[in-house]
Amino acid sequence: MGISAIREKSNRFVANLDAMVTIALEEQGQAFTDINKSQMALSIRSDDHAITPLYSPAYAKKKGFTHPDLKVKGDFQDDMFFQTDGREFFITSSDVKMPWLVDHYSEKLFGIAPVRQQKAQGIALSSLARLYNKMVLDA
Repeated sequence: MGISAIREKSNRFVANLDAMVTIALEEQGQAFTDINKSQMALSIRSDDHAITPLYSPAYAKKKGFTHPDLKVKGDFQDDMFFQTDGREFFITSSDVKMPWLVDHYSEKLFGIAPVRQQKAQGIALSSLARLYNKMVLDA
């Protein structure tokens, strides 16, 4: 493939960048959701603050820690999913407890905390680079 063909494919890729970003992010949706789940396991919200309110003393004794990890059987976290339009992304859960958990703890349960955003950005950029190589360079 010559330079002219590469330039044409590259221009097409850039002209459709929003769609390309959407594809690249969707390919990594599970990775982003996993980052969010790992934050929850550490009782960290998307703003790097601890998930509050704390567990009751009795429940904390049963769980072995005071800060919520939002995992009892795992349904809430197992039902988490990722959506994007190429400009923003959303992580949520289809579990029936989701509205109550958001009301009780905060909508900031969902999302990637600043301390983990560099990791998420690396995942996104690697995915976009792979897509560019595949679509433009036929690699």
